Amino acid sequence: MNKKIIIIISFLLIGIILNSGCIDNKKTNSIWGEKKISMDAIKIANNTTGNRSETNESIYYVSGHVINDNPYEALDLKLRVTTYTFNGSVFAVNDKPFIRPKSIPANGASYFYARFLDPEKNITRYDVKIVSAKGEF
Repeated sequence: MNKKIIIIISFLLIGIILNSGCIDNKKTNSIWGEKKISMDAIKIANNTTGNRSETNESIYYVSGHVINDNPYEALDLKLRVTTYTFNGSVFAVNDKPFIRPKSIPANGASYFYARFLDPEKNITRYDVKIVSAKGEF
């Protein structure tokens, strides 16, 4: 009689644990527990600017914010900042701009900037692209 009660209680506890959400048994992108985020919901803010440094005219910088409209934190964000000359030629590319915080909270933003040495003032425009990001684990 005691063995039957112990077995029934054991099965009930296992069922409760499996249905409680404590164990994530759904697979996304071949990794257990990864949340799916939309790259379309991560955007470069409209207030992004490119300017010459006020203290050193030979430095050109691009700064702004990246906005995460996903319901999950965006991890391992990678940006690419490309600068161009007046005729459209690529002047320089920065694949590792400064980003803080490095992980963008859900419905939050991160600040970024990239610096370029341009003593001859060849840079006339820039482009910022989001290369990749991952969902939280």
